[in-house]
Amino acid sequence: MPMGLEERRRRRIARRQSEILAAAARVFAEKSYAHATTRDIAAEADVAEGTLYNYFGSKREILLAIASEAQAPMESAVDRAMGMETREAMVYMFEAALDLSAARLDFARTLVGEAWLDDHILQQFLMARLQAIHGRLTEFIRARIAAGAFRPIKPELGARVAMSIFAGLMLPVLRGVAPIPPPDERRALAEGIVDVLLDGVRARPSGA
Repeated sequence: MPMGLEERRRRRIARRQSEILAAAARVFAEKSYAHATTRDIAAEADVAEGTLYNYFGSKREILLAIASEAQAPMESAVDRAMGMETREAMVYMFEAALDLSAARLDFARTLVGEAWLDDHILQQFLMARLQAIHGRLTEFIRARIAAGAFRPIKPELGARVAMSIFAGLMLPVLRGVAPIPPPDERRALAEGIVDVLLDGVRARPSGA
């Protein structure tokens, strides 16, 4: 059945909105939200400044839309991992998080940068996202403990440790002082993180 005119119009609007948000994220990441203008965003998006207001009512509205978009679907990655074997699932989760970070780096930089200055962004977007991810990781660890795959630990603490390791890795990237690992290194990095989480750093006797 041919796509209707209304559906094509809806998709065209959604595509243009995504293009504007991606352009705005690049501008905000480079100049900061406070110093960026709608003219800067329009130029980066290659549209007239007046056209920008056909899609978003203000610079603030654009920022809030970016904050919503920056809530990358890490939660769904954890959900997909629930049915995998323990080590495979954890490697998949960290690799997915690295891939999502690479794909949405400007969005993440904007979200984290503005969260330092804007309590609404901090509470409604950044903290809400982190709490959702923490909840799913806690559920994942609790299920693995119940299955006998993990030793008994506090699931909430385990989730916090896993998130802290990833945050420590990504903070220099978000700050712009370190590059995000290229695609061919992300799998190896994810496996290294999981090795530390599952096996620790203590030497074990041969055959243990």
